Amino acid sequence: MTGVMLAAAGCGQAPSRRAQAARQQVAVGGQRAKPPAPPPPRRIDCDQARCVALTFDDGPGEYTGRLLGTLRTAGARATFFMLGENVHAFRGVVRQMALDGHELANHTWSHPQLTALPTSKVRSEVQRTQAVIEEASGGVRPRLMRPPYGATDKRVGAVVGMPEILWSVDTLDWQHLDAARNVKVGVSEPKRGGIVLFHDIHKPSVNAVPKVLAGLKRRGFTFVTVSELFQNRRLEPGRTYTELAPKAAPQPPGPPPGSPAGPPSATTPASPSAPASPSGPMNPAAPPQGAGPSGDAPSPPVADVRAPKVLAPSMLAPEVLSPLAR
Repeated sequence: MTGVMLAAAGCGQAPSRRAQAARQQVAVGGQRAKPPAPPPPRRIDCDQARCVALTFDDGPGEYTGRLLGTLRTAGARATFFMLGENVHAFRGVVRQMALDGHELANHTWSHPQLTALPTSKVRSEVQRTQAVIEEASGGVRPRLMRPPYGATDKRVGAVVGMPEILWSVDTLDWQHLDAARNVKVGVSEPKRGGIVLFHDIHKPSVNAVPKVLAGLKRRGFTFVTVSELFQNRRLEPGRTYTELAPKAAPQPPGPPPGSPAGPPSATTPASPSAPASPSGPMNPAAPPQGAGPSGDAPSPPVADVRAPKVLAPSMLAPEVLSPLAR
């Protein structure tokens, strides 16, 4: 009996096989294996490549894990603008996003219209989301933010303190919930340098992604995150961005002074001035041809990803030139 008791006691003190294996690993390798980490940044020149950034709002949700598998199979990276209140229930999905090289971005805690909130609540919506994404992902802190409904202004931008990313293609997938329509819009409408808006909380949206990826790949697109899209640009905190605009072509130098096509030089006598035309000299303050009465280029049409909400123009910053959506 005593022997049995001693044997039982001895078993209780014996180290487990897992602990022994761990000690052997440390003894042989000198250190424990490091946990997996996100891949290093890629270098993609979107001024040369035909790039498009697919973005997904309002997750993570029950379909986001399947979406990650689809993107992984296609070798595509995307940007996820997440709601902080959804992160805790899908911590593993958020961690996998980071490990797969996707961009983790902020879409506030609970999707309010920020322009209608006091400054303290705007700050809370953003900062709480920053913290929960960083914790769930294993240390990845978002550097980009998308205001719900696209509603922002100078005050909101200053509080957010990050570049605010809007979109150039709004698929309206939340409204139609139609996978075939999502494929048609998602393949045909994106242009080079575009930012495409989907929602990974809707099953038809996630169902459409394999065909969207295949169609865009046939069109020659490279799938990048938003930060990769703007790799050759400096994104300013508090400013809004809808797409990657092409760099302006360098202007050829003007003719040297004194040449037949240029102004007279100091050593070349000027010819007599031609008389003014009947209409008088050109008005330097006149707006360029094709511009509106103020001289500004006409703004694109505005659409809202949540149709019931319509924002007054006074709620928007002058720089918001994109449709309103989430």
